[in-house]
Formats: sequence, structure tokens, C-alpha cells
Amino acid sequence: MDEQVILILIDNFLAGVAAFLAIVVWVKTRDISWVFIILSVIGFYVSIIYKTLLLFGIVVSHSFAGINIGEMIFNYIPILLMITALTLKAHKNMKR
Repeated sequence: MDEQVILILIDNFLAGVAAFLAIVVWVKTRDISWVFIILSVIGFYVSIIYKTLLLFGIVVSHSFAGINIGEMIFNYIPILLMITALTLKAHKNMKR
């Protein structure tokens, strides 16, 4: 097998386990900052799935002004969700 295929399969497996655990934790979560962390993990999993679909040619990427729109969205949404979670947590801790 190609090295890239093996790495993407490992990425899919590990991200799938993380997403599963995030969903399990989400059931018991009441804190909004944790919800955003969980959404970030799930968003990361979606990003890995998107990269897999691109690798196998199932999804075609579209570019605008030389920027791959799908890759940009799927790469940055998990980071933005994590930033939101950490900002909410920091704001909550400053109130104490």
C-alpha cells in the first residue's frame, strides 16, 4: 500500500475514536466551553474525512483565487471552535 494511504487510514481511525469519545462525553456535558471543545474534535474528524475523500477522488476541490475553499473551511473551523472554547473558559475563570 502507498504510504499516504496508510497514514490517512491511521488518521481516520484515531480521529474516529476521538469523535466517538467526544460524543460520549457530550451526553453528560453542561458547560458551554466543553461543548465547543467537543465540536472542535468532531470538526477535526470531519476534516480528516474530507481529506480522505479528496485523496480517493470522491470529492473534487474548488478553488477561488488560488485558495482551496473546502480545505480552508475544514482546516480552520476546528481551530476556531477551540479558540471559542478557550475564550469562554478563560472568561468564566476570570469571573471567579
